[in-house]
Amino acid sequence: MEQLDTLATLLSGVPEEVRAVYASRTLGALGDGMLRETLEVFLANNCSWTLTAETLHLHVNTVHYRIERVESLTGRDLSRLDHKLDLYAASLRCG
Repeated sequence: MEQLDTLATLLSGVPEEVRAVYASRTLGALGDGMLRETLEVFLANNCSWTLTAETLHLHVNTVHYRIERVESLTGRDLSRLDHKLDLYAASLRCG
């Protein structure tokens, strides 16, 4: 049995259709546009406002606004670790 020590490895054991439903239910309200992209870059940059703004060539206030919209639409609070993990799993591992 392969080593089970990362979220990616854990989720690889979940059927693809289950992962797709999870991603859809968690992120569906975001669509496939700028809010989802902003969330993915924000999470990939360890929730750094500055790095996300630089990566996306945006003003940091725009990133704040978009993340607030993500939180509102998903019902998740990105200051909470469990909510970050929900969105990380849905966007980067299941989506």
